[in-house]
Amino acid sequence: MPSQNLKIAAIPLDIVAHDSEANLAAAIERLNNLDKDTDLAVLPEMFNTGFTPDIRQLESNAQPDDGALITELRSQARQRGIAIWGGFTAIDGGNYYNRGFMIDDKGEATFYDKRHLFSYGGESKVLTPGMKEAPIVAYRSWNLKMAICYDIRFPVWNRARANNYDVLIVPANWAHARFFAWKQMLLARAIENQAFVVGCNREGNDIYGEYRRGDSQAFNNWGDDIADRRDDGTMYATLHAEQFNIDRQRFAPWRDADDFKLYLE
Repeated sequence: MPSQNLKIAAIPLDIVAHDSEANLAAAIERLNNLDKDTDLAVLPEMFNTGFTPDIRQLESNAQPDDGALITELRSQARQRGIAIWGGFTAIDGGNYYNRGFMIDDKGEATFYDKRHLFSYGGESKVLTPGMKEAPIVAYRSWNLKMAICYDIRFPVWNRARANNYDVLIVPANWAHARFFAWKQMLLARAIENQAFVVGCNREGNDIYGEYRRGDSQAFNNWGDDIADRRDDGTMYATLHAEQFNIDRQRFAPWRDADDFKLYLE
């Protein structure tokens, strides 16, 4: 059970298409302005390039896990004593991935390859889907589960088994035209899993549409909106450990849940 509060900051960058250096610089500037008591900062999906199914852009911009982008983020996490979470455009073994990362305050990284590729946006034509379950990462007494954008449409993928995670964190590039669905699915994942859910969306515009400031969301285990929004677009969510533990002990629907198995092919 969590033993201390956790303060999360979602940073909805206005991503510059296919310019990793500019996006990294913008992310660092936003990190500089975070509240001093922030424990974990979240960046959007594919924050280094923006969401893209363009193979030429992938060839030019995708990076390995030990590339300049992740190396710098490891350094930033260590220097600041916070965790940094997000997604980037990755290359690994000759394949391209929509890859999530969680870098803890010691600079140690955990990666997750997006399982559910957005075929309607062309993602499945050029990227390789993940073949492993999304990891759960322990950090400052909390268990944090990874998901990326379109993953949240699939409840079984995000199902908490016997309260095996406390927080679902979802970096995204989710166009505002589909905001209603984005908000409702984040809310549903919070209620059905009795967990906190934080969705970090981007800002700005791309070929898929508009991404509005304020579209990032945070809900507690009852589905209450807990977002604390600032003028620069940063959204904070403070997760209260004591009340969360009381809630889960008092109400435990997971005991009545159906068992199931996931088959990855």
